[in-house]
Amino acid sequence: MRRVKSVLLLSAITLGFSANAQQGIFYYVNTNQNFINSKTIDVKPTANGMVILNQCSDANYASHAVQVIELNKTMIKTSESIINIDKLHNISGFEKLSDGNYSVFANVNQNQFAPTQLTISAAYKDAGQKKFEDMNHNTFVSQVIVGQKIMALSTHSSEKGKFDIVLSRFDAANGAKEWTKKISSEPNESADAIVADNSGNVIVLGRKYNDNASEYIPILYKLNIDGNMIWKKSGVDMPSNFYSQTLSVSKNGDIYYACGLTQRTGVLQTKVIKLDGNGNQKRTSNLNEFTANGSLWLSSGKLLLFGSKFHTDAKQVVTKGAYIILDPDLGELSNKALAVDDKPDSDFKYNITTSSDLQVALEIEGGSVAIIGKVTMPQAGGNDKQNNTIVVVADAYGNYK
Repeated sequence: MRRVKSVLLLSAITLGFSANAQQGIFYYVNTNQNFINSKTIDVKPTANGMVILNQCSDANYASHAVQVIELNKTMIKTSESIINIDKLHNISGFEKLSDGNYSVFANVNQNQFAPTQLTISAAYKDAGQKKFEDMNHNTFVSQVIVGQKIMALSTHSSEKGKFDIVLSRFDAANGAKEWTKKISSEPNESADAIVADNSGNVIVLGRKYNDNASEYIPILYKLNIDGNMIWKKSGVDMPSNFYSQTLSVSKNGDIYYACGLTQRTGVLQTKVIKLDGNGNQKRTSNLNEFTANGSLWLSSGKLLLFGSKFHTDAKQVVTKGAYIILDPDLGELSNKALAVDDKPDSDFKYNITTSSDLQVALEIEGGSVAIIGKVTMPQAGGNDKQNNTIVVVADAYGNYK
């Protein structure tokens, strides 16, 4: 969801930091005691730094709210806002409208999931919400701006136990909905992600289930800005036990698909596949002991994958935020994971090791990257845990320290 010329891509986006932006790890403890757990959903640049969109929850994950954190160019938190939405179930990403407000897509649980478009003011206050579709089920996945249009991807239920991939288009100036179309060609297809290429088309990633929903395979669609199908690719070469998948698109239109799976030995692995713009497979790579949550195509022509790795020590087994940088042919250039001598562990005398997971990323000026996620750590003055926001700033070579 990053802008390149007139197309906003899930690839490179630059921030107005200096070329030698400060490297390191930064974390931000939630100040609202009612919503102590944060999960990072999206990040956008601002003139003075970045704004992070989180879904935050209470201690029991029974109540949810929208959290917006603003950081300046030196990674100092300048504001934190909690926006209460009645019966909020989940949110996806957000897009900045031309009037300065933000459009956030959400599901509100009112006996059934109600697809809802939230409008967050430029000052990060709730400026309104509206239900825009009468559906008995909806799961928003992600969205992308193509020119002056927001393309929002979701999964709808057509009947009990049957699902379809649905694409909705909105005006990026004012957030007005223009149309909603079912794009899945068969029942039992669900949506995972959407990205745009430099030609103004979008690639949709989903999964196709068998009749009893016990197994599924990856499925890819390439669509134009009007939601019309250019091609469909079903059955990417992938075992049926994969549990996560993501994709990004390079400047020349190559598609980079990655998914996490568990080997028979129990070891986690991420498989990466490079396809051309027509969906033909060109190259593959296996990244062991790493789980990718997402990917980002960098302006340097490199692919950033971010997620987590298992960390085992004398205290416990936890996950630690991790990322890998690959060249265009999937050769490994950098492989990093947060360590126990990094923040926040190094700042406190914990009896446990913190757990972390990286969930979104953006590129900042000079080729550096900011990778954002959550860190699970003890609450102040007690042993109970909470999820706070963590940001890793690494240079163009992947070094954060």
